[in-house]
Amino acid sequence: MAHLQVIEPNKTTLKTEDFEPHRVCAYCRVSTDEKDQKNSLIAQKQFFESFFEMHNNWTNIGIFADEGLSGTSLEKRDDFNRMLFEARHGNIDIILTKEVSRFSRNAQHLLNIVEELRNRGVYIWFLADDIYTEKDDYREELSKAASDAERERLNG
Repeated sequence: MAHLQVIEPNKTTLKTEDFEPHRVCAYCRVSTDEKDQKNSLIAQKQFFESFFEMHNNWTNIGIFADEGLSGTSLEKRDDFNRMLFEARHGNIDIILTKEVSRFSRNAQHLLNIVEELRNRGVYIWFLADDIYTEKDDYREELSKAASDAERERLNG
């Protein structure tokens, strides 16, 4: 009788060439309007502009950015809410964001939004966290990252 060896797959990071043509946007946020935060917002936008240029098969829907606003609430986050509106109306397929904490620092809001958008066929790629919500196994990592982001906010 032959011996069967089980080989576990290596965890691989998501690669941008894995994506088919899609309508893609990016979301950036900084929580204060201090000079170093403004530079951070500029750097985030420049990163995504370059990222879009590397993907000719994507339709760049734009970069949505909120400055000087907390990620704990949806109030006053005009670009975030505008992006959600576009996603809910079928105009966006993928949302890119640097990390979970840029998207939201409220774990419950984050998880609710992700599930709603996922049910509509809109997926979020949290680049630094290497979490892509189209994958079936994203929930545990996203829950942990969302909890960490909320805890950072609470600890000041």
